[in-house]
Amino acid sequence: MPSLTRSPSLAALRRGLSVSWLTVVLIAAINTGIAGLLWIDDPRPFWHPFITAQCMGFSIAYCVNVASPWEKRRPVARLVLAVLVGAVAGMLLTSLLKGYTLADVRERSGTFALTVMTGFTTGLFVSLFFLLKFRESRAESALLKAEAERHLLSKQAIESELKLMQAQVEPHFLFNTLASVQYLTETNPPEASRLLGHLLHYLRAAVPQLRSSATTLGKEVDLAGAYLNVLKMRMGARLAFEIDVPPALANVPFPPVLLISLVENAIEHGLDARAEGGTVRIHAERNNGSVAVSVTDTGSGLAHGHSSAGNGRGLGLANVRERLAALYGTRARFTLEDVAPHGARATIEIPVEPA
Repeated sequence: MPSLTRSPSLAALRRGLSVSWLTVVLIAAINTGIAGLLWIDDPRPFWHPFITAQCMGFSIAYCVNVASPWEKRRPVARLVLAVLVGAVAGMLLTSLLKGYTLADVRERSGTFALTVMTGFTTGLFVSLFFLLKFRESRAESALLKAEAERHLLSKQAIESELKLMQAQVEPHFLFNTLASVQYLTETNPPEASRLLGHLLHYLRAAVPQLRSSATTLGKEVDLAGAYLNVLKMRMGARLAFEIDVPPALANVPFPPVLLISLVENAIEHGLDARAEGGTVRIHAERNNGSVAVSVTDTGSGLAHGHSSAGNGRGLGLANVRERLAALYGTRARFTLEDVAPHGARATIEIPVEPA
């Protein structure tokens, strides 16, 4: 047998008393004001309308608090019913306090009914006012919450952009490349000249991106191609690459340095783990209202080479995810999957706004 203290009905009745002293004072003040208005046409002493207004007001307030229609379905219907019950209960309480008998109620039934209707109308008006204020406050709170989330996403976008920019011209990559140039200068000057040319091409493509907040897919592909040409000179036969991006997509807006992050990840966690190296392929295509850009490698796959990146949860790819979420919300998608017989494919799909 359930305990009375756990009864939902008893809990609701208790909830009706859960109000602050400020609310009690406010209700008493409103009731007193209503009593003053009623007293204008009432020849009896002031305490008569005062008791009636206080009994009606507090009974209605209690019933409304018990019903708590503010965040439930059909709040207005619940509010009307709660005010009606409160008005009737207030009239009964008034009769008890003033010592009215059943005979008095029968004799002056019209007056009592008018008092109930007046209390109901006034209580409903006041309650509707507070319901509207509550909804307004809730809407304002939701707006402030959405604004806070937007600012948080903007902050994440800036932080992700800074991290990606810092990784853009990686010192380790530059130092290794310059060391290779120095070595080739002594052993194979023509190759040193070619490698230096590829490095300059990469830097010309990369440095402007450090100051840019927007770019195009064509520029990002050019940057990735320059990067791969440098690595091709250093890795030799261990690296091959293909770029399959239709010219029609060259001017599509694309977030800076996201593509190069995928290429770097494919080299570092895919091909470097295999002695024989492999191939990196960049592919782009339009899918209705979006463009999908993928980087596929024939490396060790997610279970081996990419495991050091946490199966796609490493720092670089985490930045990619954060950046996409900050810029596009749920409209963008990032996937990382295994490719048979070995290798992995990372794909970014972003919406393309109509021209």
